[in-house]
Amino acid sequence: MNRFSDRFSGGGAQTKFNPDVIFNFANLDKGTKSHLKNVYACVAMEIIVAALGAAINCYLKSSVLHFGGIIGLFVFMYLTVSSHNSAPPLKRLGYVAGLAGCLGLESSYLIDYVIAVDPSIIVTAFVTTSVVFVSFSLSALYAERRSMLFLGSLLSTALSGLLILSLANLFFRVPSIALFSVYISLIISCLFVMYDTQLIVEKKRLGDNDFIWHSVDLFIDFIIIFKDLMIILTDKEKKKRRSNN
Repeated sequence: MNRFSDRFSGGGAQTKFNPDVIFNFANLDKGTKSHLKNVYACVAMEIIVAALGAAINCYLKSSVLHFGGIIGLFVFMYLTVSSHNSAPPLKRLGYVAGLAGCLGLESSYLIDYVIAVDPSIIVTAFVTTSVVFVSFSLSALYAERRSMLFLGSLLSTALSGLLILSLANLFFRVPSIALFSVYISLIISCLFVMYDTQLIVEKKRLGDNDFIWHSVDLFIDFIIIFKDLMIILTDKEKKKRRSNN
C-alpha cells in the first residue's frame, strides 16, 4: 500500500494524489517531451480546423465544396510532404491547416447524415474518440520503448485486407460486410494510435524533428476513429428505432 501511495504522491511522506506523476514520462528526454507537445498542439489545431470545415459545408450543403475538399486533400498532402526541407514551419502549418480543412469538407456529408438521424451522436462520437485517442496514445508512451512498433507490419497487412474487402463489397453491397469493415477499421485505427505515437518518439530520437508531419499521422487516426464511431452509433440508433416501431 505504501508503494502505491508513494508512486502516485511522489514520496512516502505524502498521501495526497499527485496528478503530475501521471504526465511525468521519466522515460522521455526533454527534447522528446517538447517535440510531443508540438505534435499534440498541431493535432488539436487540425481538429479545430477540420471541425470548422465540416460545419461550413454542413451549413452550405455544397457539393462543389465537398468534392473540392477531396481534391484539396491530395493537393495539401503533396504540399506538406514535398515542403519538408524547403518551406518555413509557418507555411507548412498553413498546408496542414488546409489539409485539415479539406478533410472536414470531405466529412461534411457523413456528419450531415448523422445529424439528421440524431445530433447527439456527434457529441458522443467526439467525446469517445477523444478518450480513446488520449488513452491509447498515453499507453504507448508508458509502454516499453519500441514495444508497439511490431504492429506496423500487422496493421499494414490488416489494412490491405480491409481494402480488398471494401472493394469487393462495392459489387456485392452486403450491409453486414460494410458494417463489419467499419468495426475492423475502428480496431486498426486504435492500434495505429499506439504505433504512430511510439514511431514519432523513435523518429525524434533519430533526429527527425518534423513535428508538423508527425502530427498528421495522429490526426488521421483521430478522424478515422471519429468517423467509424459515428457510423456505428448511427447504425445502432436506426436499429433501435426500427425495433421500437
